[in-house]
Amino acid sequence: MKVQKILIVGWLMISSLPLWAEESRDTINVRMRELEEVSVTGHLEELQQAGYRLVSTMSKEEISLLPVATVADLLQHIPGVDIRERGASGVQADLSMRGGTGKQVKVFLNGIDITDPQTEHYTMDLPIDALIIERIEVLQGTNYAIDAFAGAVNIVTKDLEFKGLEFTGQLTAGEYGLVNPTLATRVKNGEWFLNASGSYNRSEGYAANTDYQIANIFVQTGYKGLDVQLGAQMKDAGANCFYSTKYPNQFDATRTALGSVSYQHRWQSGWAIQANAYYRAHYDQFELYRSGKDADGNPAPDWYAPNIHWTHTAGAHVESSWSNEWSKTTAGVEVRDEHIRSSNMGIHNRVQVRYFAEQRFYWRGLSTAFGAAGIWNSQFGHDWSVGANIGYEPIKGLQLFANVNRAIRVPTFTDLYYHSATQQADSLTRPEKAVQVELSIQYSRGHWYASAAGYYRWGRDIIDWIKEADPEIVTWRCTNNSVVNAAGVEVTAGVQGYEWLQRVELSYAFCDVAADAGGLMSMYALDYLRHKATLRIEHKIYKGFGASWSLSFRLREGEYTSMEGIVEHYRPVWLLDGSVYWKNRFLKVSLDAHNMADQLYYDYSGVVQPRHWVSATVRFMLGY
Repeated sequence: MKVQKILIVGWLMISSLPLWAEESRDTINVRMRELEEVSVTGHLEELQQAGYRLVSTMSKEEISLLPVATVADLLQHIPGVDIRERGASGVQADLSMRGGTGKQVKVFLNGIDITDPQTEHYTMDLPIDALIIERIEVLQGTNYAIDAFAGAVNIVTKDLEFKGLEFTGQLTAGEYGLVNPTLATRVKNGEWFLNASGSYNRSEGYAANTDYQIANIFVQTGYKGLDVQLGAQMKDAGANCFYSTKYPNQFDATRTALGSVSYQHRWQSGWAIQANAYYRAHYDQFELYRSGKDADGNPAPDWYAPNIHWTHTAGAHVESSWSNEWSKTTAGVEVRDEHIRSSNMGIHNRVQVRYFAEQRFYWRGLSTAFGAAGIWNSQFGHDWSVGANIGYEPIKGLQLFANVNRAIRVPTFTDLYYHSATQQADSLTRPEKAVQVELSIQYSRGHWYASAAGYYRWGRDIIDWIKEADPEIVTWRCTNNSVVNAAGVEVTAGVQGYEWLQRVELSYAFCDVAADAGGLMSMYALDYLRHKATLRIEHKIYKGFGASWSLSFRLREGEYTSMEGIVEHYRPVWLLDGSVYWKNRFLKVSLDAHNMADQLYYDYSGVVQPRHWVSATVRFMLGY
């Protein structure tokens, strides 16, 4: 504790140095031009070009200033995004948006769908590190074009503008035995490029049975329109109370491997083709009693056996388009096969075919898109989705959007088949459906930017896990809620690009979910982030010194069972994170702290989050 206090005090003393730094006028002008090119919001280019709706984008420049190591850490800074963690460093992180559940969000890696069909708990098992991420794009809300029910995230690693060789190494060490070395490289020679990274992340844990070790490796290469990516992750983690406070000595070991190949080509005649094929394998061994023992070291009961799951996902996507200066016509089809072999759920396989068409028109500042998709699933039959999106730019820098979309999502394998002492699935669970309307606006001019969005989502047959509000009852049951509607607003305003004040951003997201659970506790659908407000400040201090701060307020709706067996409501929490750094062209040294106010809080149930976490990072960068 003494070491921690000394580090924090020293860090705050450094950050209080005078906030002036003189550089030449030419250097300032160059950096101003570079910052003006960084867009705060943009279109989800890897997933849906000219999407005609508000899309949040976090750029490489922003990522480099934040004290983050995982994709989950980065997404915490996006307005309206809810990351519910059961441990540190993305050990297990559920991603949800706009009052939806974690199952309702699609995750893409360079445009490739890597969403886990078994459970939302493993979709964020990503074999990549923040060092190699070029940008993160977040689309919130339903969308027929990419089959998104409540939103989608696309992680982009390739940097087609970079030429030459770049090598980056990083070492982070901190409290709770944290050690995290990472190496990454980028190469581009003509039309050929290579991105690669590897890392190892371990900690003894901030509480009993929260230790973990994670190893990642990722390689991406391509030539002209061809793109190939391969990745693998190994993760072992103490799972203290992950699924029930009655069993504090849980353990989870996962292995993830993925690969894809994609190709795109455009002809001068206006025709274009895009195609990809992908495969993802995920292995999970979950132990309710770690190493066959309870928290007191007693052997597990005779009925206990670990759960072992193998999930395989394979798919292919092809689309063709023709465009001219005022329109674009697109049509395509995708096939996805999902298979699971589980000691708990048995063996199941399903195939989904999705065919779609879209028509876009452009006229001066007006853009419109109308499209539809048919969806056939071997388990649930046929359904459809449809949407219409309109964008208008009345003056330079000001954009208005309006859209309406219908989406459908089939249950995960866990929703259908998982049975344990704490969870009882239902094989008759039906697909959930939603229609959402949204109006949004964004403005960007010079140093200033702002955006606002309002939405309403009608949800039918929404899938949830419920139980009686009795601490003695630990079993959750899967069910379809007949009606779950969500309404909300999201507002962001900021300034960027000044010499010493690099960014000040204030965002606020409000969501209200209307449904009747009949007095039962909800695990997901009625357990959501109602208020989220975040203030981000990034500034220089003196010469190479600078700092980044994030103050957020969160209020979650819902109830949970505490470690003491008491049913409690989630309490509001203020979280302060910060980083003070020194850097030059080749080296960056930073001192980072999370939850500096030492707040006791929960993202999910009675799983306590770290009260504080101080670490130091040294990063070197070489480019040729």
